[in-house]
Amino acid sequence: MRLLFTIVFLCLSSLAQAQITNESELGIAAANGNTKTQTTNAKQLNDYKWETNVIGFKARYLNAKAAENETARYFMSGLRYEKQVSNHLGFFGGETFEKDKFAGIEQRLMTDAGGKYRFIETDLTKFFAELGYRYMDERRLDDSVVFNSYGRLYTEWENKWNTSFSTKYWLEFLPNISDATDWQLNTELSLSAALNSIFSMKAGVLVRYDHFPAPGIAYKTDTLFTTALVAKF
Repeated sequence: MRLLFTIVFLCLSSLAQAQITNESELGIAAANGNTKTQTTNAKQLNDYKWETNVIGFKARYLNAKAAENETARYFMSGLRYEKQVSNHLGFFGGETFEKDKFAGIEQRLMTDAGGKYRFIETDLTKFFAELGYRYMDERRLDDSVVFNSYGRLYTEWENKWNTSFSTKYWLEFLPNISDATDWQLNTELSLSAALNSIFSMKAGVLVRYDHFPAPGIAYKTDTLFTTALVAKF
């Protein structure tokens, strides 16, 4: 972790010439009257690119209430550094922080490192895969603390079918290195329709599966359906 942030700070002097990209996503749903519910889903992605380097920031927030009772609360933020060594091959390291009340997680700190291979990178289609290692420090609501090491396999495909419609799909598989019964799978499919050069409407379904969840958690699978307004520039 210290090595990663040392590299990041050494690279900050080059950010004046960086290419900066932004993607902000917000979805809100509310019902009042006989039914009272409120759901807020927000996501933020930023990349700072210069030469063959990328610093990426990501964050996500979900909160849901029904009749003033909270039914979902999730927060995630992360920082990642990537170095591209050829047209297809790159290496990365990153740190991610999560809180997930209804999955029994008080806080989860994940350290990732590995390699990335780009199979296709064009204006219309992007397809890549990552292979690496994840160290997880998990502090649960029952006051227990768990440390685990995982392998990590990630793949992502994105295609622009025309100027106004695109699809994106990603899949992440995390097998526990020391315990075969403990593994996780995360995947998301999303569809985007452009409103103009900046704004688009996005609909997606995110599935998170934990084969060995925290004690007291009834369900291994969490599913999130979202519709949101996206600003990308």
